[in-house]
Amino acid sequence: MGLWLAWSLEGVGDAAEAAADVKAAIRALDISVARSRRSFDSDLPWRMLKTSADAMKAAMLDEGVKALESGRAWASTIGGVRVKLTPR
Repeated sequence: MGLWLAWSLEGVGDAAEAAADVKAAIRALDISVARSRRSFDSDLPWRMLKTSADAMKAAMLDEGVKALESGRAWASTIGGVRVKLTPR
């Protein structure tokens, strides 16, 4: 199941890309969060963003997968992380 992933990291920016499945979308989000570390002057804001991203990954695997399997788009915001998954 191919999908379109769009995400936003507060204090960092927005991005989007095609992904083969939700696991690939999670890998893309992980890479983006890891790279975002250099955008922060101190470690605490980045750790808070990473905590939000970790919670988002769990939501993507649960609610996101269910929505995509039924052919619907799914979006959520947790802390400073916003993700939208759209079936392709």
